Amino acid sequence: MTEWNPIDWSTFYDPWHRAKIVCTLGPATDAPGVIEGLISGGMDVARVNASHSDSITHSRRIEQVRRAASEAGQPVAILVDLPGPKFRLGNLADDCCRLAEGAVVTLVEEGRALEAATDDMDGIRLPVRNPELLQALRAGERVFLADGSVELCVESSATAQSGFDAPQIRCEVLIGGVVRSGSGINVPESALLELVPTDDDRQHLAFALARQVEWIGISFVQSVDEIHRVRALLPSTGAPLVMAKIEKRKALVNLEEIVEAADGVMVARGDLGVETDLAEIALIQKRIISVANARARPVITATQMLESMVAYEHPTRAEVTDVANAVLDGTDAVMLSAETAIGQFPVTAVKILHRVIAATEARHTRSPKLEDAGWYDRRALNDVHSVSISASKQDNLGFSACELAVRMGARAVVVFVQSVAAALEVARFRPQLPIVAITGSAMLYRSLALAHAIAPLLCAECNAKAEPRNLITKAGAWLQVQGLARPGDEVVLLTGSQTTDGKLDTLQIVQLPA
Repeated sequence: MTEWNPIDWSTFYDPWHRAKIVCTLGPATDAPGVIEGLISGGMDVARVNASHSDSITHSRRIEQVRRAASEAGQPVAILVDLPGPKFRLGNLADDCCRLAEGAVVTLVEEGRALEAATDDMDGIRLPVRNPELLQALRAGERVFLADGSVELCVESSATAQSGFDAPQIRCEVLIGGVVRSGSGINVPESALLELVPTDDDRQHLAFALARQVEWIGISFVQSVDEIHRVRALLPSTGAPLVMAKIEKRKALVNLEEIVEAADGVMVARGDLGVETDLAEIALIQKRIISVANARARPVITATQMLESMVAYEHPTRAEVTDVANAVLDGTDAVMLSAETAIGQFPVTAVKILHRVIAATEARHTRSPKLEDAGWYDRRALNDVHSVSISASKQDNLGFSACELAVRMGARAVVVFVQSVAAALEVARFRPQLPIVAITGSAMLYRSLALAHAIAPLLCAECNAKAEPRNLITKAGAWLQVQGLARPGDEVVLLTGSQTTDGKLDTLQIVQLPA
């Protein structure tokens, strides 16, 4: 493999990035110094995949992230990803089985695969770990195994009426291939809405609440019902934000309603690539990102961003292009899964991801470098105008702040916020400059780490009635440390006057103090 070009890209772009980075924790991040390396390399969100490991391991990793982030003075959010009703094959005799096209396969509950002798017409018997799936399957539905590489069609279901004490699903193999023990099962046409949240989800959710995490990911969302059921389990105050993972075909039918009901969404391209036509994944990704952007919801693009870096120190050109295109699509964040969880080069993967993001952002629209005294970018202004706004006063104020900042060449938009929604109503207009969001809440400070272009700052002494000069001093110090501003530069300040509900109603142009 050709080695990575050793150009010093730091001369081309700013160290701060608008699109954020999500890293999945796992065995590869347990080595000493790796968590610290991920944070210094650009990690904004640490993802805990509840499908793997146990609560003791998850607790230790969360504590490591909290401690390292505090020492680095960086906001890092924790996202706990609920497993949802993930269906899998059971253990196979030789750990794998080759299925030939046209063959007959019978799906049976694991533990019953060898029970009750069957005639020769039953062919191969495959154990399934989820008896509820067997209960739901109907004739004519398609069943995909092993990440979609094997396709079955349900022919019939044998029940106790036929002499069996459990469902046995007879299928024809449409596309053959090799399946292994624990291979995933996808059934795009089956409705299993009532399974979310599962009993396991409820246990993991209780764990997440006890650890005061910032985000909860709901797997296999198909309608707003799943979101409502999960929210019903959350406390009325101090609850984590809810992220809907879009990975089911039926979720695309209800996409607008799901995005509206959730606090954020994830383009989960793994299962989505099995549930839908693989040729349409790029277009589906663009649609999900567009809908999320329009509704001011953070969106993560996930799965196989730098997959080759699980084993190799350098990504492929196709992977780098994929990351850049996700950034150009308007994603709030890109996610590393196996690359950091079990990969051989987790810190290197994060650093390369950061380089690609920053280089893409710098080329897409000029960054407000200090040497550009009269910085003004018509493309950035066009980006602001391209986002539709509603008739609400909050929308108009956020739009006006972004437009004014771009027109006058301000270094940043500074806003005091008491909710994620207040910050996102400014960030949704995608100005090509930092949005410095100041808050007195430690949980909100970390939660905002996921949102595009938002630089969260924690100010324990700040509240809704904080003096503007205190906010500007805090924001100015951060901007100068990042090399994005000098004393005397102008910023746009958004605050609330007499309100206590988090609404913003005052816009000012302020100079950074000397």
